[in-house]
Amino acid sequence: MGGLKQDKVKKEVYKNPKPLEDLARDLFSNTGLKPQAFKGWVIENDAELAEWETKGGDITARYPKDKQHKIDRKRSEQLILIPTPPKLGISQAKNIDSLGYMLQRENWKRDKAGEPKTAEFEFAFKDYARIRGYSDGQIARGGEFLTELKRDLFSGAYTTYRGKVKVDGKLYTAHGLPNIYILLEPDNKRDKWKVVYNEPYRSYYLNSGQYYPVLLTAIQDKNTDNKKGYLYFFFKLVMSYASTGDFKTQLKVSTLLDKIKAGDRTQGRPQEAFNVLAECIYYTATKYGVIKEVRFFDSGKCEKVEAITDLDRFNGWDYNDFAREVLTPLGLSDIREALISFNTPPKELLGATGEADQTGQDRTTL
Repeated sequence: MGGLKQDKVKKEVYKNPKPLEDLARDLFSNTGLKPQAFKGWVIENDAELAEWETKGGDITARYPKDKQHKIDRKRSEQLILIPTPPKLGISQAKNIDSLGYMLQRENWKRDKAGEPKTAEFEFAFKDYARIRGYSDGQIARGGEFLTELKRDLFSGAYTTYRGKVKVDGKLYTAHGLPNIYILLEPDNKRDKWKVVYNEPYRSYYLNSGQYYPVLLTAIQDKNTDNKKGYLYFFFKLVMSYASTGDFKTQLKVSTLLDKIKAGDRTQGRPQEAFNVLAECIYYTATKYGVIKEVRFFDSGKCEKVEAITDLDRFNGWDYNDFAREVLTPLGLSDIREALISFNTPPKELLGATGEADQTGQDRTTL
């Protein structure tokens, strides 16, 4: 097989605060909310809200009825008695990362001007669409994707949450966790939009020390939208190890599949689990070059290890062959029981800093 091709062009990096990334992993999923997740209407502080329950019932999401028109789809696409749900899938994860990147860019400018950091900023909608990966030509022609981007923005602004969430590794019960930001929509479409972050998210951006690096090209990659959202979540999980400078943390494959929001079918079948894992490894290694080696361990005391440096093998590797070559020597018969680690991150990822490019725009680059 040919070697993995790696892009040598400098890549822009968004420094995602660790608490925000941990929280988002609990709130957002690969597919988002389905009609059957609708639980009914509730009254809170004299406001009527649609209540939705996420997979497993750990989190409930509430969206105000008086803002429903901001995210409504055509009536033919809805059940009569069920409102359009707020967007809490992969597109919402990318929305939060895109806005965070734009805030980061604003703070680079403020830092160079000797001004304090801020947790609010203005933006042109077309600039936001560019961050999400759309070209000027696509934006000029318009289309349903622009409406979907606005639904992302409104979902992030008006959805509140309740339930069990993890922040910095600690489990909390969220009671009416506020919407992530206040969104100011201009009456004149030529004017700028504005985002003002609420607490605790505001403090995450202003005071957070540890961050998870996220490549802008990953946010913009359309191959990870919709049904392939697990590729984006996997990439971000791998990058969370890069932020510590240690890819040697071992994670059980079944736990990894849960963290990247793999479907029930994938998590419930060894071959499906391997197929998704192999796709994720090959995609992340090929596209971004942030995985140099994968190690599998037995599920006991990690006394046995199988290291794989030829990551091309994950492109079309038959599960039976993989089991014979990797799992059997480890004394395992099911990929989900194995421990996995990702080794040798590029050193540049750990020291990414803001700098100005030739256009005068501030950037974090690799």
